[in-house]
Amino acid sequence: MDYTLDQWLSLMCRRFDFEAPRINRLRSYTNGNAPMPEMGPNLRESWIKFQRRSRINMGNLIVDALTARIIPKGVTVDGSSTSEVARQVERIWRDNRLDVAVPDAVADSFTSGRGFLLVTAGDDGRAVVTREAPETFLADPDPVRPWRARSALKMWRDWDAGQDFADLYVPGMVARFTRGSYTSKVDAHRPITTAVGGWKIGGITPFQGDVPVVILENRNGLGEFETATDSIDRINWGILERLVTTAMQAFRQRAMKVSDVEGSAGIPEVDDDGNRIDYAEIFSPGPGALWELPPGVEIWESQQADLNPMLLAVRDDMKFLSAETQTPVSMLVPDGANQSAAGAEFAREGLTNKATDRIRRFRPALSVMLVKALAVEGVHDPATIEVAFEPPAMVSLSEKYAAAAAARQVGEALETVQRNILGYSPQQVAEDKALRAQAALELAAMSANQPPVGQAQAATATPEPDGEKVKAESDVPAQ
Repeated sequence: MDYTLDQWLSLMCRRFDFEAPRINRLRSYTNGNAPMPEMGPNLRESWIKFQRRSRINMGNLIVDALTARIIPKGVTVDGSSTSEVARQVERIWRDNRLDVAVPDAVADSFTSGRGFLLVTAGDDGRAVVTREAPETFLADPDPVRPWRARSALKMWRDWDAGQDFADLYVPGMVARFTRGSYTSKVDAHRPITTAVGGWKIGGITPFQGDVPVVILENRNGLGEFETATDSIDRINWGILERLVTTAMQAFRQRAMKVSDVEGSAGIPEVDDDGNRIDYAEIFSPGPGALWELPPGVEIWESQQADLNPMLLAVRDDMKFLSAETQTPVSMLVPDGANQSAAGAEFAREGLTNKATDRIRRFRPALSVMLVKALAVEGVHDPATIEVAFEPPAMVSLSEKYAAAAAARQVGEALETVQRNILGYSPQQVAEDKALRAQAALELAAMSANQPPVGQAQAATATPEPDGEKVKAESDVPAQ
């Protein structure tokens, strides 16, 4: 599409403002600021503070449970982890702390539907790979090839300079735009709320190739809990109802009840002098208080509500949320360990299958990211790059080694078992292979230098004195 820079900027800013409310709403479910349950208009600040106590961070639990099963374990270039290009890729991964940046981008994808990795060049000419948060970054995917970005917009605010900055990436160039960020000191530390308007171009920097952005797109472009926000809201509402009931009925309420006994005069409102009687003061509770009631007057006392049905209802809603998001109940409900073994295995299998699907979606994107990083450093058209992941089925070490022993018995190569079952990275596999080869050489050398068993025994036997030897020979009868 032949857009000018101003047209690209206008298009991306409008899309940024359109996506911002959705992304902020989904992010609120993971940072403890989920929408508060509605309890009527004109809420006072104290009531809002009370409402905040009813929120539980379910979205973050769902995202973390899946992110913890997607762990990159190393990179191979054309099947090798020791070639020059493979070592260059390993250095790019290490220097850019991709062990942290990639899981953060994956968590963004599970939260808002898309995660972003930006590949640029540093001052030393080496590749710089950064994770970009969806709150301040937007990529426009190609309609034909949605895994590629045809443009991208990155925005940030410099509080000290009082300016907003925006980098617009299009094929072959990046344009820097600026604008004033605030007009008073009150607005100095507020985040960017709108992207449209006020931008002035500051400079253009050309580069080679396409837009240097990699998109980690989740299934259907949705967050993992985006279709289950109603269930999370229902859980928070149920917790709020319990808190309200507890607060309103923390103490028993008392009232005076007049019976229909004949001769009962009821409860007088004034005393003999005509003054209004303050019954709250007369019947103030106390350890030694003794109340005298008029004939026919009884004290009624309320009973505390049973909160167990409310607690069980919230737990049932959490189990439904577990089924909706394929998250094990034990990760959402504190006493989820009491579920049946079959149910726990089914839930874990669902989470494992979901993690396997997400790895299939993210692996090509991460390979493209490394290809772009190599291109920044002058390596074009490298061999096949593949990112290895730890097996998503989180099993104990005993189960891993039991499976490894079974695989070895049926003839699988040791390196294959280490990679697919034990979760070794390619570097760990190569290091272990070298250590085993060295140990075999040392054992062979020790065996070569050791004399045969008979010679060793003769060499270590204690020699007998000559006199004893002659005597022993003289004792032998002549043949």
